[in-house]
Amino acid sequence: MNTDYSLNKEAILLDHLDGLSLRRLAAKYNISKSKCQRICFEELKKLPDNNQFSIENNINFGTVLMPDAKYINVKGHKDKLAFLWAVDYFKHDFPIISLEQSESFEAWNSFFKKYEGIGNHYPVIVCDDNIALKLAAIKNFPATHIQTCFNHLKENYRRILKVRSQAKYRHFMLLIESILSSENISKKEFNRRLRHMFDLYHHDVLALSILADIKRKEKELHAHRLIKHTPKTTNLIESFNSQLEARLVSIRSFQSYEHARLWLNGYVLKRRFTKFTDCKGKFKNLNGKKPVEITLREDRVLTPIFKKI
Repeated sequence: MNTDYSLNKEAILLDHLDGLSLRRLAAKYNISKSKCQRICFEELKKLPDNNQFSIENNINFGTVLMPDAKYINVKGHKDKLAFLWAVDYFKHDFPIISLEQSESFEAWNSFFKKYEGIGNHYPVIVCDDNIALKLAAIKNFPATHIQTCFNHLKENYRRILKVRSQAKYRHFMLLIESILSSENISKKEFNRRLRHMFDLYHHDVLALSILADIKRKEKELHAHRLIKHTPKTTNLIESFNSQLEARLVSIRSFQSYEHARLWLNGYVLKRRFTKFTDCKGKFKNLNGKKPVEITLREDRVLTPIFKKI
């Protein structure tokens, strides 16, 4: 067995954050699973708090924020816990994170309130159709504009209309999708098509309820027009959710709330200090840079947290 002085504890932690299970860590470093667990826990506790890091380093965030929740298994909790996080869309950095019992208004309100320390209020927030999230965002950022994700909205309507199991509203849903899927549709054309659908389906109560919902959400469907290149979907944060899910497969369930909180904090910090390598399209200029290098104010000097990345 390896002795403590011969072990590279940071390497063990980084492997753990990359999704290596305790069993595989033990085999790789020729130590027991319990020792792996102890080393990882000790190293995680040494890391700075992600939120405090953002505050203390005067992180300079951007104009579009994309929040979401990822549900996490934690031993001793009947229901999964909600990991609340948000990506700065244009800079791909993660200002604030929080592990909560659920996606309640209180949880999201606490999450957004933490942005006071950063002093950055985002002009546009792109999110799914979660009323608790939206209300909390508006409460904390009164001047913000909410952009509701078109994909989530379409999926909600498909479920209400039961188009996967019944044919009645499939043509109606195709017309909805033609409005919400058009890349460069103008606001004028958007409203023209909506009026046309009102004329076609004025006799159908369920169809009218969907159209009325779209009309009520009018401002939330056009907020992306306020800032150039603002997305109409939450695809970016969902891709980060998928990457996080891949890391969690081997862990399955955290042993405690504290273990989950520390691991997630370490995971996000590692992301923030890892250089981009495969950004494409309008984000290809991020390649070769670390998220924290992009958001760090010019008058600040970045102190490395990890030696190996």
